[in-house]
Amino acid sequence: MNAAPSRTVRTTCPYCAVQCNFDLHLEQGLVTRATPTRECPVAHGTVCKKGLAALNDLRHPDRLTTPLLRRDGQLVPVGWPEALAYVREALGPLVQSAPQRVGVFGSGSLTNEKTYLLGKFARVALRTPHIDYNGRYCMASASAALNRTFGLDRGLGFPLDDLPRSDLIVLVGANIAETLPPVMQYLKGVKDRGGLVYAIDPRATTTAKVAGRHLAPRPGTDGVLALGLLHLMKQWGKIRPTAPAHGLSDVLW
Repeated sequence: MNAAPSRTVRTTCPYCAVQCNFDLHLEQGLVTRATPTRECPVAHGTVCKKGLAALNDLRHPDRLTTPLLRRDGQLVPVGWPEALAYVREALGPLVQSAPQRVGVFGSGSLTNEKTYLLGKFARVALRTPHIDYNGRYCMASASAALNRTFGLDRGLGFPLDDLPRSDLIVLVGANIAETLPPVMQYLKGVKDRGGLVYAIDPRATTTAKVAGRHLAPRPGTDGVLALGLLHLMKQWGKIRPTAPAHGLSDVLW
């Protein structure tokens, strides 16, 4: 039997929502290393240590490689047919009688394609309207604000390539250097062309140090700061009324 040939597989980083690309190099069917790809339109050949560390997860001895079913209080490895049959038998009656009692919980690390399929599975296969994801706990207020200003509830309201063309970037409570490291190159692009980057955060984060301009408000005063900034923007003519159909009194210019 011939050994599996060496090959390279391009994939998407599973960690944050930037969705950088990197290449997995396989030898005899096993991943041996990961390298960034310069063709990635977002990261431009960079991958943070979280993405590169994903290779360690593939080899970790505690990584699950088969389904587990609990029997007599112990988790026992089983095959996929048995595991899927168990799920079908457990969920089948509930889906048939009361699908609204079934919920689906996704992840912010899913790609757009996987999120779409998960939504279809929930609404078409399970016939439940209840689907959510882990980002709701940390992004609920941001989602509400994005819906009211940009008409979408997640992600950015602009392409990342717009950042280096900006004259001023204000980061509020965002420690991008640790949570979205590949995006830091865009902030560097702002500074390289003479733009300003301000970090508003009670903590002296790495992002604040890179920004060079750091405002550290006392915890609990962020609402006062936001109202003050809105007041200034209105004075400067950067806020205008919207059409009545939008249901908003004001929107950023």
